[in-house]
Amino acid sequence: MWVTTNYYDNSGLIDGLSPIVRIRDVETGDVVVSGTMSGMGNGFYKYEFLNYDMTKDYVIFCDAVVLSNAYRYKSMTTGEYGGLISDIRLISDEVDLRTVLIRQILTNRMASFDGSTDNLIVYADNDIDAIVTWHVTDSIGGSIIQDYHLSSKRSRGK
Repeated sequence: MWVTTNYYDNSGLIDGLSPIVRIRDVETGDVVVSGTMSGMGNGFYKYEFLNYDMTKDYVIFCDAVVLSNAYRYKSMTTGEYGGLISDIRLISDEVDLRTVLIRQILTNRMASFDGSTDNLIVYADNDIDAIVTWHVTDSIGGSIIQDYHLSSKRSRGK
């Protein structure tokens, strides 16, 4: 699988960087790849992920070290939640903190409840403390209402 990214600042796309790529297995948190991306021209860079396993989910961080934080990082993911995770922006050097949050969102206990606010909850590793809550509505902005027998819950690790 090819990993590609691009970097830009206020002046446009940037060539001549040597971005670092780090790929983690979402389930285990293990780093499975750490390497340098090669330039493709026009501000784009690539890395061939030779050990890609399509049955696993990965978080991919690309770091252009010489840029300021506002332009430094790009991220992407594989798997069902890739778009959501890729939209989480990073503005500090603590890249690995985000990996922990992503793993918890994808693997920990989750529940969806009726109500007008905070009706989708992802729990911490202890299955008790809420770490992320969302206000989820239907397509016209109404609160989610579930029949009792259709309550939505995901056990940890499922």
